Amino acid sequence: MMKTVGRLFFVNPRGADTWCTATAVRSANRSVVMTAGHCVRRGASPANTNTTMVFVPGYDKGNRPYGVFAVRTALTPRGWAEEATDDVSALVVDADSKRRKLTDVVGGQVVAFGRPVGGKISAFGYPATRPQLGEQLLRCVGTAKKEGDVQSIPCDMTGGASGGPWLADFDEATGKGVLVSVNSQLDALESITKMYGPALGATAKTVYERAQRG
Repeated sequence: MMKTVGRLFFVNPRGADTWCTATAVRSANRSVVMTAGHCVRRGASPANTNTTMVFVPGYDKGNRPYGVFAVRTALTPRGWAEEATDDVSALVVDADSKRRKLTDVVGGQVVAFGRPVGGKISAFGYPATRPQLGEQLLRCVGTAKKEGDVQSIPCDMTGGASGGPWLADFDEATGKGVLVSVNSQLDALESITKMYGPALGATAKTVYERAQRG
């Protein structure tokens, strides 16, 4: 069971209930969750912002073993709001109904900024594909490759997996690794289906730093 990864439920601008994937990470306020920018608002369209966001770590087939954490603040880079670049977001969640802070309950993944692209990556998500329909956490494993300003791994997880973590140095026994990206965009047109993720550099670090002060 991956305690730190969960489903991020929200209402989209059209009023529909939907979801992404998100991850509890280590932070000064013990309350930060990393996901994709497009899980918060549509790129280059700030008016199209999702609402009523709730993070459920360890979600599995309707079970909420570690409680529910309402999102208080959602931060995205200026580049995402204006130009649909830097598809990453840092969320700040409230304490749960028992007044417990998120990472006091589930722990948190370490986030690495400016780490060179490459090496074995485990990516996780709650894809909407059948038969899971977002009810189970799935995993892709592959070698990350740099492609322009982003990176890719072989992976065929579809919508719903967006925002899920890319973990380097993943230890199956502990469920811990180093978060180096998030699921951003799927390309199924090539012979090998690829998942793209942003490179977490200075821009992503700024958003994370703002969140951990929140």
